[in-house]
Amino acid sequence: MSSIMQCLARHWTSNPPVKTVEQIEAERYLFCVPWFGNRYFTSKLVKFNRWYLFVASFLCQFCCGSLYSWSIYNTPIDTYIYKNATAGNAVYTFYIACGLLGSTAALLGPWLERNGPRAGMSLGSSCFLIGYIIAAISLANESMVGVYLGYGLVSGFGLGINYISPVSALQKWFPDMRGTAAGFAVGGFGAGSIVWGKVYLPAIKAFGLPGSFLFLGIVMSSVMFFCALCMRTPPPGFNVGGINIHGVVHVEGEDDHLIEQADQVDGKEVKSIQSPGVTKDNGTEYEAVNDDGGRDVHEAHAKHQDGYKNVKNMSMISCLLSADFFFMYFMLFGNIVFGLVVLSRLAPMATGVFGQTDDEGATVVSINGAFNCCGRLFVPMLSDLLVRIFHLNPPFARKCIFFTTLVTQMVILITLPTIMRNKNYDLFRFEIWLLTLCYGGGFGTIPAFL
Repeated sequence: MSSIMQCLARHWTSNPPVKTVEQIEAERYLFCVPWFGNRYFTSKLVKFNRWYLFVASFLCQFCCGSLYSWSIYNTPIDTYIYKNATAGNAVYTFYIACGLLGSTAALLGPWLERNGPRAGMSLGSSCFLIGYIIAAISLANESMVGVYLGYGLVSGFGLGINYISPVSALQKWFPDMRGTAAGFAVGGFGAGSIVWGKVYLPAIKAFGLPGSFLFLGIVMSSVMFFCALCMRTPPPGFNVGGINIHGVVHVEGEDDHLIEQADQVDGKEVKSIQSPGVTKDNGTEYEAVNDDGGRDVHEAHAKHQDGYKNVKNMSMISCLLSADFFFMYFMLFGNIVFGLVVLSRLAPMATGVFGQTDDEGATVVSINGAFNCCGRLFVPMLSDLLVRIFHLNPPFARKCIFFTTLVTQMVILITLPTIMRNKNYDLFRFEIWLLTLCYGGGFGTIPAFL
């Protein structure tokens, strides 16, 4: 039992590795591939700029967002395997994948901190592709269990890793815009359902049902592997406008021990490389987001300096068992439970309850994805605006936003059954899209709390 507890304690300990001078030097360029013996293959054609991570994060989440278009696959899979369009078994694949996504994201956070976003996305993309291949083979053999195993378990595991990897990295690079960074990263997840909702049916017609999984798995995993090449965490001492990676005021000398360790490679003294966040030579690569508003942002973030110091002195286990973390987890659960049920059955609801065509069902799913994307992107940005304009404590501003989204969802939950009984399709779409806007907003805001 003691060995198990020791393993758990080691896992739930976050000790990010100190970056070597070779790694810091290699990561000055956008495309950087680690190799054996502390060597790195780099392409010196494009220098790294933190704004490139917005694009890479968005594209990775865009591919992960294909999960939210799964409802389009429900009827074709049930028909293909059970010869019954209303069998209702394919939808459980979505639930399994969501369960694995959430549990993986929750459990592998410490591992990700120790190994970095590049390793995390490489592992996640590999699992994503393997899961799609298993699902394609299983469909060819008309095995629903194989689809559960492939897409639900294996791809769901990969989705969980790839969901948190870019979000974590992007927030470290944009500590002065944590809400915007988190919202833009997870906004790609919502945007993905817009496009993939319109791609699935043509892919099925072009390649067949099993072939569509193989084709789409290769396409999406290739994009995610490419994004992994760009991912990295900031170097020691990185700060933007006086705000460090934790979103609080940078204390001079706070990370000196990390920089000193980085100056030692194999026990030899090497020339110090100052953090790219504070040098003049590469200031254009890591420029502040808004120099004019830097003082206001600095003041707002200084307000919760003491709170951060208290958290910093806690162990990870203590943080996970704290009342604050419990309530955040409960907040997120309340935000997602109704939205997930609706998302998983949206296309069948449009065609079955309201008598719409399959194409209309796919259109509703795509438009729903647009609202999901907008919620993930603009709702967290609104919390950043509250911080900048009204100089609110950042956590308090995000609480106000999150509370509003939860209340709106509660009102929709109460009124939606009546709308469905009355077969009012226009009002149904309005409430579903508003629900999804709030659902996405909650997903975009919650990372900024952490």
